[in-house]
Amino acid sequence: MPTRRPIAALAALLATFALAGVAPAASPTVSPSSPPVVSAPPVGPGAAWPFRGHDVAGTGATSGSGIDAQTVARLEPAWSVQVAGAVSATPIIDGDTVYVGSYGGELLAVRASDGTILWRYETGAAVPEPNLGIPLGITGSAAVVDGTVYVGDAAGDLHAIEAETGVQRWRVSLDDQPAASIWSSPVISDGRLLVGVASVAKEAGFRGSLVAVDPASGAILWQTFTVPEGADGGGVFGAPVVDEERGLVIVGTQNAYTEPAVGADPGDAMSVLALDAADGSVAWRFAGWGGESGVHVTDDVAFSASPNLFAANVDGTERDLVGIGQKQGVFHALDRDTGAPVWETTVSPAGFLGGMEGTSAVAHGIVAIPATDWPEFDGPATGLVRGLDAATGEVRWTAEQTAPAASSVAIADGTVLHAGMDGILHAYALGDGSKIWSADLGGSASGGVAVGDGLVVVGAATPAFAPFVRPGDTVQAFRIGAR
Repeated sequence: MPTRRPIAALAALLATFALAGVAPAASPTVSPSSPPVVSAPPVGPGAAWPFRGHDVAGTGATSGSGIDAQTVARLEPAWSVQVAGAVSATPIIDGDTVYVGSYGGELLAVRASDGTILWRYETGAAVPEPNLGIPLGITGSAAVVDGTVYVGDAAGDLHAIEAETGVQRWRVSLDDQPAASIWSSPVISDGRLLVGVASVAKEAGFRGSLVAVDPASGAILWQTFTVPEGADGGGVFGAPVVDEERGLVIVGTQNAYTEPAVGADPGDAMSVLALDAADGSVAWRFAGWGGESGVHVTDDVAFSASPNLFAANVDGTERDLVGIGQKQGVFHALDRDTGAPVWETTVSPAGFLGGMEGTSAVAHGIVAIPATDWPEFDGPATGLVRGLDAATGEVRWTAEQTAPAASSVAIADGTVLHAGMDGILHAYALGDGSKIWSADLGGSASGGVAVGDGLVVVGAATPAFAPFVRPGDTVQAFRIGAR
């Protein structure tokens, strides 16, 4: 079990690869062409990948794309575009357009059919990362709904951009705390845009939050801080997910950034929180530290991965669950009504980029989880993708990789797609984990895979922070060929 010190300063940057009160509304800059109120797109067959986790439930799974266990071996390189910095985002696909941002602060719109760059949107964000000194611009994924693209930046601003032209609709700052940054990726449900706020590099004194924004105007509807005044930490790094039936928004939080005073309440640092989508009040909480875990609230083993919502037959009863991986190395399946653990499975050890930084995906009763085995910085660093039974947490299969697997997975009709620090795009069978196909990207991947209509898109752009990293600067697409 990790010691009670934070993992070394470098890990604060490494953690970026892969992602109780109501505040008054801020005053955004609104363009005259503000869009109408929007709602979440339907989830189902088709070419869209509108959010980081595909849908508001964060399943990371799609069907009807034409990519499956039979066709994935026919994937061929379609195009490659150069980006202005590292990519820790999952590309977003809407019809024939791909949207992806980079650490260079630029959001690109790329024609999915041929790789033509349609427009570039400059956020202007270039925030120095204090550990390695590289500038941070866009670190999270975008979201696209009803002709508008939404993306956060490392300076804590949220942008709404006209999808067709790249013209700004509005821009709003979500938090006036020093070092406020949006690592999180937005989702939209029931007329609310939901996104997390963290700090640039876990600065002492900073309090994380989840924010609900009016997607039409940029007005802040509510903001819930994860720790009380006087405490710090609890940054919301991953993307929220939404249980629309229960009206809940569910997120994971980071650890406390400084040691709490004796007897002080650390709040909901290192927790999974379910919030009422209407007003941001806390419905339930699950603490990922304390008790028999041996984890202290300041240990850097909290929740950077985003949750998944799924249902499973547990001991003969259909249960609605929320699953989420922890950097401690444990994957938790929690009851969606109460937050109580239903099952927990250790997937990998804690350590640098691990156990789980990247987000899992779920379909057909199997949760596919990326994980890292890198306990010591100077020691061996490997990774894996592991399939767990969604009802029991039992390990169904394991696919080993030669470098950390800190980026998110995707599922397309029974095929698991993952690209990690090894610089390889892998395709595994969801049922047994057997390897079906692979392609060399030429560079390590830090962000997730998106699936469109016969198309797979992934960023291969990662700075050289460790010996196993293969530096790159491209976003690449693969399309099903004729063979």
